Amino acid sequence: MNKPKAIVVNLSTSGSRLGGGAVAAEWHSRFMAAKFPLELWRMWDKDEEFYIDELKIRNYSTTLKFRTVEKLLPKRLRAIFLDSTILEDILAIRPDIVHLQNPLPGLAFEKIARKSSEAGIKVVASTHGFFEVMNPNYSLPTYQKWAWQKGITQPIIRALNYVDVILSGYPNEKQMLMQRGVPEHKIYLVPNGINPFFLTSPCKEESTVMLEKFSISQEKPILLFIGNHTENKGLDTVIRVASCLSQPATVVIGGKLLSPEEPLQWRQKIPPANNVDVIFTDFLTLTEQRALYNLSTILIFPSLADTLPLTILEAMAIGLPVIAYDTGGISYQLENNAGIVVKQKDFEKFYAAIELLLNNVNFREEIIINAKKRRAELFSWEIAANSTLDIYDKLYANSTV
Repeated sequence: MNKPKAIVVNLSTSGSRLGGGAVAAEWHSRFMAAKFPLELWRMWDKDEEFYIDELKIRNYSTTLKFRTVEKLLPKRLRAIFLDSTILEDILAIRPDIVHLQNPLPGLAFEKIARKSSEAGIKVVASTHGFFEVMNPNYSLPTYQKWAWQKGITQPIIRALNYVDVILSGYPNEKQMLMQRGVPEHKIYLVPNGINPFFLTSPCKEESTVMLEKFSISQEKPILLFIGNHTENKGLDTVIRVASCLSQPATVVIGGKLLSPEEPLQWRQKIPPANNVDVIFTDFLTLTEQRALYNLSTILIFPSLADTLPLTILEAMAIGLPVIAYDTGGISYQLENNAGIVVKQKDFEKFYAAIELLLNNVNFREEIIINAKKRRAELFSWEIAANSTLDIYDKLYANSTV
């Protein structure tokens, strides 16, 4: 039997190209492309083609479908109407399988799923971002909530009617999908993997560079946060932790700043405790992230809107204990004492867990051992690629009967 021809499609908005969904789409595709020809098509900022190892990547310019909305809607909601010519090329080439790796923009996701299915192409979807889409915790004005439902949640739910297989990142997500009308037999568990870069420790020089660049002292424990500084990613909780720590510590906040004034604004809004240093790094390279994972004492991750965060997997691989809110698939990532998971918004228990780990070296070491073992057994792009290719083969076999 010939191998199926598959196109992986990474839809994106300008703010999501460096996010976990885009990173996962690339690495998942790279590991699959090592086993048979595969292309990754992405909504991006320009048209271009290039290879990464065996994977061919085609980037497509992102366009705004209705120019009038640019003046009428805020930037966040304008993303609803972003589009590209990816669908036209899919229908021209007619691969056997289209694999959608990101649900946003929702209208483009729905259109590609529907038109591909109607053309006889099998449709696979990975659930990156599904938790956020189905559980929007944003404190939006009423009209923006309405627009979110109409332009994101509802189109994605409709699109599920045209999807042949959904690759779910964690077991509890299966129930969420079934509640939305997805038949159980269409759902397969295929968790994220990890960039192999994070499977090796940084050299001493890389760590020294980070200590000097941000004037970080190793005399105090380091609490690390890496994530977007947008609503519901937990930065407000991190700042609050820094304001009430009972012992000397350094809180390092990674992730792109929303503005140059952001650090001062937070300091004025919630001042840190006298014995606590708060350091904002702005954007971090992978090398810098790895060095910070290696230098830090605890990763604190109080996000309210995540599916299966790659940041947590990277910390698990490096050997950095994680404390996180129970969001999306995080409790699955940190099962079997591979980390500490706290009920969402329970700040008192979150803070108590931080104090516990800061004062208990043996407990931290136990978590590190458990986390490395769990990461190696479950969260690997090699495992994800093999599982996905088996599913592709089954879909292709059924389509040729």
